[in-house]
Amino acid sequence: MATDGIEREFKLLLTSERERAALEALLPPPKRRLRQRNLFFDTADGAVGRAGHSLRLREEGGRWTLTAKGPCLKPLPGPTRRREAERVVPAHLARHLEAGTADPLPLLRRASPPAIALALARAIEEAAAGAPLLPRGSFRNERAEIPLRLPPGLPAVLALDRTAFDDETTELEVELELEDDGPAEPAEAWLADLFTRAGIPRRPAPSKRARFEARRNAANGH
Repeated sequence: MATDGIEREFKLLLTSERERAALEALLPPPKRRLRQRNLFFDTADGAVGRAGHSLRLREEGGRWTLTAKGPCLKPLPGPTRRREAERVVPAHLARHLEAGTADPLPLLRRASPPAIALALARAIEEAAAGAPLLPRGSFRNERAEIPLRLPPGLPAVLALDRTAFDDETTELEVELELEDDGPAEPAEAWLADLFTRAGIPRRPAPSKRARFEARRNAANGH
């Protein structure tokens, strides 16, 4: 997470393992390979998601992190920008959150950065309108993470994700997260060149939360 609490990232969908392999052949070896389990919280009618907010609990290597994100500050194309706050959650509290026996908002209010965490907590509370925030579903993610230094020296992290949703479908995705609030154009040009060399069209992707909700709505006939 960026220290200023603004997530800046490009998200692109891949359609096959062949496309993923073509990208991997052009990239440095991953520094880390991660297995993540993610749980989304919302009201029973999905009011928080409809307002463009996301509240997620992630388990990665036995470490639990609660993350909130706001609506997009900048529409596609280009990097999406969202306010973001997060905090590590002790395992015993994570188990209560997972079981729906604890309210995530008090934990979010003590996340970092403090000002953004409080603003997101207020916005999510307003969207929920008094309804409880409960686990609404999960997805699992396998991530290969590659730290990069993009021209002209912009630090970034590229992630190759393989995401398995509750409906047993799997999606492949590339995320390029920019760590500084520098000019995005060089990063966008680098990413465009990478996909061109791999022979893959760029397909901008909505957030995993949005895709998660779309699947849930389709399953419920909405």
